[in-house]
Amino acid sequence: MKKVLFSVFVLSSFLYASSSEIGIMEAVVDDISKLKKDYKECQQDLNNRFVKTDYKELEKYKLLLKKEKEKNVKMLKDMEWYAQIIETLETSLNQKKQEIEKLKSYKKEKEVIKIVKSKKLTKKAPQKVKHIKPSNFRLKQDSFIYNKPNGKKMFKWLKNRTFTTNIRTDDWVKITGYFVNRRWTKAQEDMWIEADRVLKRK
Repeated sequence: MKKVLFSVFVLSSFLYASSSEIGIMEAVVDDISKLKKDYKECQQDLNNRFVKTDYKELEKYKLLLKKEKEKNVKMLKDMEWYAQIIETLETSLNQKKQEIEKLKSYKKEKEVIKIVKSKKLTKKAPQKVKHIKPSNFRLKQDSFIYNKPNGKKMFKWLKNRTFTTNIRTDDWVKITGYFVNRRWTKAQEDMWIEADRVLKRK
């Protein structure tokens, strides 16, 4: 119906219009036709581009996106695997550290026990004092004189110094007297010397 009215309008315009107006209308109609043609060409060009270029590019990007997603999934799985490995290694390392600390502690305790035992062994029980026949002894070498067996050093006697005793233990000899200018003098204090440093005079 609209097309019919439009046609009537155009015909009536042609009938009543002047020649100049008819020329203008013809030019307008030509412009409209040209615009329609250009519009169709643009539409066709857009369709061709979409089909021939954009669509292919879109498919290409879809494929790349799919591959990237697959890579990301693989990377996530690898990261989870590495995280588990690292956690396992850290746990194992902590256990090793604890074992090493325990071993160090055990070794220290063992060393302490060893030292204590050695001290107990070196600390001998008091030896039994024995009375012997009074005899003369002389020093085999320069030696220290002690205030008691395993006691404090008092002074030093030179080799061949002579003394007398009638008391000893297994490892020590008590000096009961000694000679000064060939005269025997009684010891006024406790004086002891190691037995392996003296000889009994005949």
